[in-house]
Amino acid sequence: MKRILATMVSAGVLSALAAGTAHPAPYAGTDSSRQLVGKWAGTVTHGGTTGDIELIFTPSGKACLITSAGVSTGRWKSTGGAGDFNYKIAEAMTDGSGTQQGWIYIDQNTEAVSSTFTSTGVSHVYDMAGNPQFTQVADVDVHRVAGTPSC
Repeated sequence: MKRILATMVSAGVLSALAAGTAHPAPYAGTDSSRQLVGKWAGTVTHGGTTGDIELIFTPSGKACLITSAGVSTGRWKSTGGAGDFNYKIAEAMTDGSGTQQGWIYIDQNTEAVSSTFTSTGVSHVYDMAGNPQFTQVADVDVHRVAGTPSC
C-alpha cells in the first residue's frame, strides 16, 4: 500500500510540476538563455545548513539536481530578461537510511547568468501522502563546470 501511495504521490507531484511549467522552447532565439545550458556546481543553503549540489540545464528545458541523495528532475525556462530564468525541480526527501519520507518542490529564480549565478526561491515540503509540511527559503550559489549538459 505504501508503495502504491508513494507512486501516486510522486506521479501527482511530477504531473503538477510538468503542468505548471509548460512553455515553448526555453531559449527560442535568446542568447542570454543559452548561457544557462550546461553543468553547474556549488552549494545550496537552507534552514541554516549548506550542502554541495550540481545542476544541469539542457537545451530542451530539462533541469536536473544532483546531490548526495540522488538525482532529481524538473524544468527550466527563460523569464524574459537578459539572463533571467526560473527552474522547478521535484526532489525526493529521504531519512538517514535512504527511506523516502516525502517530496521537496523546488522553485528558484535568478538573473544575470555568466560563469556563475545565484538563485533564491522557496522550497515546499510535502509528506508521502501529499500533505504540506513546511516551506523554506533556499539560496543557490554555483559556477559553470561543463558546457555539454547530460542528465
